[in-house]
Amino acid sequence: MSWKSISNSNYSVLLGDLLMKMDGDNPIFKTTVVDKHLNTANYAHGGFLMSLLDNTMGNASFLSFQKTPCVTISMTTHFIKAASIGNELIIKPIVEKKTNSLCFMKAEILCNNQIIASGTGIWKVMNKKLPSSVTQKLKDDDGGW
Repeated sequence: MSWKSISNSNYSVLLGDLLMKMDGDNPIFKTTVVDKHLNTANYAHGGFLMSLLDNTMGNASFLSFQKTPCVTISMTTHFIKAASIGNELIIKPIVEKKTNSLCFMKAEILCNNQIIASGTGIWKVMNKKLPSSVTQKLKDDDGGW
């Protein structure tokens, strides 16, 4: 399958062009470091790398719940190496475990086939329809928003 752009949301547009393709059941993402991603040392900003991890693990969670919106509950990030302008970044998220409402993820960002950052996180699937009241929400769910 070929790469397709998934930079549709207002926030994704800020990050820049993010491409996705499927490798079997697993999505793989790629982007290129451009000038707006750089910190004052001229390396890819850590916040940019964290956003990439959040966005790609969130998209993988979304796909694992049959395209139902998910929100980030928690995320950890480990920075290993730096990336520079023009570098192509490949992000590989993996679903580690899934319950009825939670998705446990891990992901790596690769540059030149080397891991430059990794992360883990938990995403919560959102109900497709909003509850009619807080009382109904608590009755139907675990109380989490």
